[in-house]
Amino acid sequence: MSVPAKKKDDGAVMITCKQASVLLSKREDMPLGRIEAMKLKLHLALCSFCRNVARQFAGIRLAMQRLRDRDE
Repeated sequence: MSVPAKKKDDGAVMITCKQASVLLSKREDMPLGRIEAMKLKLHLALCSFCRNVARQFAGIRLAMQRLRDRDE
């Protein structure tokens, strides 16, 4: 069984919603690189659906912080 090859960055400035969702998830675990952050910021400026997903991630992050703080 072969492992699918990772796609190389094609250099495009605009990313798809699927790519944006991957970056939003990745951003929760680690800082994005400058280029990734710029592409995500541009996409979020133009896509209301992905902005909503970003707000949902922020809400989940805040709820988790509150739970963590409450337990300390």
